[in-house]
Amino acid sequence: MNVTLIIAIASLIIFLGFLGDFAFRKLRFPDILVLIFIGYLIVFLFKTDEYKILNEYIPLAATISLIIILFEGGLTLDLSKTREILKDSLLMAIAFYTVSFTLIYTVLYFIGTAPIFSLLYASILSAPSVAIVIPMINRSNVDENRRHKYIMYATLLDLISIVITISIIQFYPITINNFLKVIASLISSIILQIFIGALAGILWTEILKKIGNMDLSYMLTLAYVLAIYVFSDILWSNGMISVITIGLVLANSEKIRNIVGMEVFAIDENLKRFNREVSFFFRTIIFVSIGSMLYIAKINIHIIIILITIISIIYIVQILTVKFVENQKLNRHIHYIMPRGLTQIVLGIFAVSSPYGNIEILYIITFVIIITNIITSLFIYLAKLNSVLRKK
Repeated sequence: MNVTLIIAIASLIIFLGFLGDFAFRKLRFPDILVLIFIGYLIVFLFKTDEYKILNEYIPLAATISLIIILFEGGLTLDLSKTREILKDSLLMAIAFYTVSFTLIYTVLYFIGTAPIFSLLYASILSAPSVAIVIPMINRSNVDENRRHKYIMYATLLDLISIVITISIIQFYPITINNFLKVIASLISSIILQIFIGALAGILWTEILKKIGNMDLSYMLTLAYVLAIYVFSDILWSNGMISVITIGLVLANSEKIRNIVGMEVFAIDENLKRFNREVSFFFRTIIFVSIGSMLYIAKINIHIIIILITIISIIYIVQILTVKFVENQKLNRHIHYIMPRGLTQIVLGIFAVSSPYGNIEILYIITFVIIITNIITSLFIYLAKLNSVLRKK
């Protein structure tokens, strides 16, 4: 494709992304599905090099998108509310991940899936995607308490999934002899990343206080967040926990600076607004890219069985987990925490590029992402339609 055509397609994608976002806010129309379909059409109509997209563009775009959206997740969390809902969110996250991971691994192993693939499917797909959950919940009419709880829940699950998956890739095969080493590595990675993120966040509030509302302060903040991610990733092969911790510290800078005895300072609200816009851009691009993967994805009876198994388990376990922790029956808000997305694509790419990788992993992850988003979008749209009809 020539440069002019690429620019034209990029412009069209952004326009459609905006219209999709507008349609979701007004009608709860599934904008994610529209973007995925556009990605498929682009590859189908223009015969682009989909393998180049897979190998060169998606890993970079997905990783940057995930960093920005996790940072946004931290920026949306109120520390006082976070303390109140942390216990329930953590309990729900640990309960869901443990049960889902165990069931997916066990069932897939017994139907003949290789142990390493069973482990990877279980670790990657036992968590929703904050890249979808956070924007979706923030654009919904979910009450404030549940919004914070589900954002914290999805964030914790995403972080658990990232740490567990990377550990499996690094330490497989996990034996009794290196089990304690794996656990120690996980715990130390989490604690040190939180420490680095908190320290970096406090330092940056001081820098922002000194430079004030200087032009390009957001771009400087974004560069700083990316640098901290790189630093953490080099040390622990994962910098996502540091990123969300920085966001949390910046969003609650007044309270945190007061706790550590520093002069009170609150970040400019424009920083949050700019981050939402950058997040929108990358989120739009990545879902179009996911759609492009449909063109090369292959399906057979074995993949269908795996898809049915995984999707059935995550939905059943999610419903039971919410019922157990929140002590209530299925509510319409539960669908906001079902979709898989960016995190799973990033981890799938890591898995495929590992010594144990197989392109089929990415096919299955892509189909799970699409199916869970279709189900979520339909339920949200039907709930909105039902609400409109009741008002009439």
